Amino acid sequence: MKRWAAPAAIVVLFAAALFIHLGRPFLRHREMVASQYAIMARNHVRLGYAATRLASYEVSAPDLSVYPYWREYCYPNRPFLSVLITSLWFRIFGDGEAVLRLSLLLAALGSLFAFWKLAERIVEPRWVGLATAIFAFNPMFWYFSIVAVHLTYALAFSLAAWACRVRWDEGRRFRVLTVVFLFLACETDWPGYYATLAIALDALLQKRRLEAAGLFSLGLGTFGLHVLHLLWVDPDHGPFVRRLLSAGVQRSAQALPGPFAFLFGEAREIGLYFTVGAAILAAIGFRRLPRRVWLLALLGLDEVLFMRWSHHHDYLSYPLAPFIALAATKGVETLWASSRFKLAAQGLLALAAAQSLWITGSRLTREGAYEVNYRAALAIRGSAAPQDRVLITIADERQFTPYYADRFTGGVEPGEPALMIHPSGGRFPAQSVEDLERYFPDFTLVLVGDPDRAASEIAFFKGKRPTEDFRFLGPDHPLRRKLETTAVSKTIVGAFIVYRLR
Repeated sequence: MKRWAAPAAIVVLFAAALFIHLGRPFLRHREMVASQYAIMARNHVRLGYAATRLASYEVSAPDLSVYPYWREYCYPNRPFLSVLITSLWFRIFGDGEAVLRLSLLLAALGSLFAFWKLAERIVEPRWVGLATAIFAFNPMFWYFSIVAVHLTYALAFSLAAWACRVRWDEGRRFRVLTVVFLFLACETDWPGYYATLAIALDALLQKRRLEAAGLFSLGLGTFGLHVLHLLWVDPDHGPFVRRLLSAGVQRSAQALPGPFAFLFGEAREIGLYFTVGAAILAAIGFRRLPRRVWLLALLGLDEVLFMRWSHHHDYLSYPLAPFIALAATKGVETLWASSRFKLAAQGLLALAAAQSLWITGSRLTREGAYEVNYRAALAIRGSAAPQDRVLITIADERQFTPYYADRFTGGVEPGEPALMIHPSGGRFPAQSVEDLERYFPDFTLVLVGDPDRAASEIAFFKGKRPTEDFRFLGPDHPLRRKLETTAVSKTIVGAFIVYRLR
């Protein structure tokens, strides 16, 4: 078999699967992440880079005069590069789901190539193809590579830096590229900083103290640039640096749901998205891991630094994919050395492959509750003028609905009793749906979900009325009766009624 046959087969299968529903709306598991980044990238294209100053804004309306101060809605919690790259794709090819997913697919293929080059220096030559296959086809990497925008780019740049790091002494270009890729990784997301720390530790363990200090300083300097960028974006009105630091403190200090619930959740996540077979192989291979593989595990520091945050956001385990793949490969090596356990290795690999096809196939084809917010957003977009402000009474997803509505909207998310325009802005008390009436003066339209029409109009409900969690209001609900008597007009769109207040 030719040397390129195995990687070519991996690339073809990996990419072909991700073309499933390529141009469909963002309705699959966790695709609100993609919609959020699409909003921010669209703003670069719509407003221009001079106006945004390369900062990420969550505003979503064709006429920004409806916002008293649109720069308030800057998202400072992550570096800017992944949004900027996405915006370049949108500028060239247009704003759309297929464009975003294809851009991420290309970045994921970059990760695959970098992992292959890294694995060449860590595992025996005959296992490089297997290691790459385990990496490519675990559901965490296979599915979330076209969902978790920031993490996809951060992992690609981090693995590229590692692939050059293991060739550090082979030429000056590898040293330069290591630094360049680490800088790009840091400007993309926080795992880039973890990669910089890991590679600095690698240099320190090699007793190259000056080299280690330089690499560590790269991370500090890049964080400083991020802070300076936030100060430059809006030094007079936006406390963006304070917002960034307070978000970090909050997410690291949040109480865990309980040790047993946390451990069960993490074990379930590993078994589900990295597969049970690969997890068992990784456990077997742990004691044979070289130092650099353990350092790769630092890419998953979010699991330690922000435990509750990662507990509720399964895709934050994404940067652990290279570590799990290499550990699992070492597990195969361990079992393969004995003819008695070779069959066990084959069985675990077959189990991993079967589970991967099942989980990834399910994630790529199943569309869930986001359909409710998607239909609501389309109703808003078709009923509201660019200058309208729309109050949403159904249970909302603030990082999803605005992308498809493309209007000034306010809503209350499940589990958070507060009205918000965008997550990056302020919060206004709203303990119940009835409390939204006090905000009518600030809006021109109110969207209400009709539970009877929802059963037939929204496929997700499968012919049944929505549960109370969706906050669809029947004809007898006091707020809906109030709107029926005070609104100047109403428009019925599918399962939704849009009331015009003035």
